[in-house]
Amino acid sequence: MLMSDEETAMSGLAQVREEIATLIALELGFGDLEALSPEDREAIERQTTETIEGCGDEKADCTDAHVKLRGLLAEYRRLQQQHADERNDA
Repeated sequence: MLMSDEETAMSGLAQVREEIATLIALELGFGDLEALSPEDREAIERQTTETIEGCGDEKADCTDAHVKLRGLLAEYRRLQQQHADERNDA
C-alpha cells in the first residue's frame, strides 16, 4: 500500500523522534527502549518531548546535547517544517 505525502512525512517524524528517544534513554542510563517498563518508557517520552520542544527553536542553546542528538533535532525540525508546508499547500 502506498503512503500519502502526509503519511510519509509523519512516518519520518516518528522515526526521527524514536531515534531521539533512543539517544536520550542511553544518555540517561535506561538502556534499550524495547526493554523499558511502561513507566520508564513514559519518562523517556516526556524527556524526548521536552528536549524537542526545548531545542525546537534554531536559536535555542542546545550545546549540552551531543553532536548526533543535535543533528537529529535539526532533522526533526526540518521534517516538521516540511509537513507544515505540505499541509499549507493542500
